[in-house]
Amino acid sequence: MLQQTMNSQNVMTLDKMGSRYPSRLSFSRSMLRRLLHDNWKITKSKFDLNDQGYGTVVYEIAINQNIYSLVCFSQHLANEDRSDRVIAEKWDTAYSLINGKLDEKELTRLKENVPLQESGRNSSKELILSRANKSVRLFKYVVNCLSKGEQPDLNEINKVGYILRTTAVYGSGKFGLSDFSNTKEVTDFKQPFRAEMLAVYLIREFSVELVEHVAKKKNPEKAVKLNNNIKQHLGIGNSTGLGMAPFIIKHPKLINKWMSQYTQSLKNILNQKIDEEKINSYFTLLNKALDYLREVITYDEYQIKKNTKTTNDLDQYVKYIKNINESRDEGLQWSDLISFAEDNYNFDTQEIAKVQLLELYPEVSELLAEDMSDNEEMQINESDKLSSLKSIIEKNYFWALDINFLDKKNDFLFWYISEAKLEPRLGERYNEKGSELEQNLGVAKMVKEVHETIIKEDQDISVAEFLVKNPEFRGIIRRVQSLEQYPFAEVKDNILSENTIPINMLRFKLSFFGANRYDPKSDRWLRVSFFSGAPFLSNINKENVDSWGFATMSSYN
Repeated sequence: MLQQTMNSQNVMTLDKMGSRYPSRLSFSRSMLRRLLHDNWKITKSKFDLNDQGYGTVVYEIAINQNIYSLVCFSQHLANEDRSDRVIAEKWDTAYSLINGKLDEKELTRLKENVPLQESGRNSSKELILSRANKSVRLFKYVVNCLSKGEQPDLNEINKVGYILRTTAVYGSGKFGLSDFSNTKEVTDFKQPFRAEMLAVYLIREFSVELVEHVAKKKNPEKAVKLNNNIKQHLGIGNSTGLGMAPFIIKHPKLINKWMSQYTQSLKNILNQKIDEEKINSYFTLLNKALDYLREVITYDEYQIKKNTKTTNDLDQYVKYIKNINESRDEGLQWSDLISFAEDNYNFDTQEIAKVQLLELYPEVSELLAEDMSDNEEMQINESDKLSSLKSIIEKNYFWALDINFLDKKNDFLFWYISEAKLEPRLGERYNEKGSELEQNLGVAKMVKEVHETIIKEDQDISVAEFLVKNPEFRGIIRRVQSLEQYPFAEVKDNILSENTIPINMLRFKLSFFGANRYDPKSDRWLRVSFFSGAPFLSNINKENVDSWGFATMSSYN
């Protein structure tokens, strides 16, 4: 068994979490497979846009005997109102995914509320709420090309990667929307973030229809539609920040489930012997990832250095695989190759080696990808002796016990919720005010504090007796006891440290969503793309539904 692959202590550190890539288990991938497998029928029931592309579009999604609707509102946005920040109040476009078919009364209600986003009134019929802004330069460029009967340069497409960029995709009960516990009971979206991924996929569909419509209105005689290959390289952009990070701390059982399914997929493959067909395919997939890295554009120095190192390491790994293939050692298993990667290359390369291996065995991961949810209840076992609680902490949280929180560097950051937008924020404890509003996200610090108190007590007393005297520890004790058998539930790092890079947590979550083209704008927010390379509704089939990972400009030749 590979130490780094299976050991949660290695997998769940911040630097490892910040090196993850999408895989067959990612929600975007599994959603698209389900769309094709279950024959979801998606049609436009309304397409009412003016010459400038402002108006309303409605997509209807028929799944089994149920109807869902994605409503898209497009409006003029002045340049001075354009912002990716969550504090923005106006956007080029706004969306909602609704459980049911829309009549005019419902459409009127949504038109009054959806463009307002957080400020609007939502009901439990609304599953998802989102908004997006244009990449103005690329939008204009594509419109001009198409209106003249020309195709845009794929290199220009690649520089940005999307026509529209979402700044939020809300679900799971936020702002009055349907909670996931309700969604999975009353809809066909039984897996986490499946409804969100469907909404994002259709927003991508809308982005192309929008730009083609404006081009057609600009020059009806000469305008053409986007070439399929060029169109497919477009994703839907996303600008995201710290709002994602607390999710990982607040949903530990869910995170454990995701990582357990990922590691189980690898475990089911690693001891298999390598045959010629499989290693040839693996070689091709690794080269595709290498081409992807060479094409990805970012201006962030940290990410540039990271990508450069990964490109160099992956190039060496590809050469290693080529030599392995030529040697024809019949006794080799996949575990030998992955072990070599873990011993010789950076974390990003290790992850690429693993996710591309999963591509070779679709039967292994597909069922696991349909089981990514978990019961998130946590309870205190008050009858346990204090000695038992102490043992759990020392076994599962040993990594936290040596941290000196009296050192300001280790207690530097604090997490809080902004009053204006109810979004997570990060403050510097010794440089900024507001630490009294701190959220209880510093698990390492809380564990250290409760452990220091426990060891001073009689070990034979019950947890209940301890909590009578120390009620402030109720939350962390509930967490420790509930997660005893959940090895991947915790971030095994101190997220309050001065050296914490918050986007590492973002990247971890985004990898399970299926995001690519990571482009950090600071250590606290970044831009990514979804569905880059994925087939559109017009050409999705069994051959291409799952072959679009690490899409490059040459993927469609």
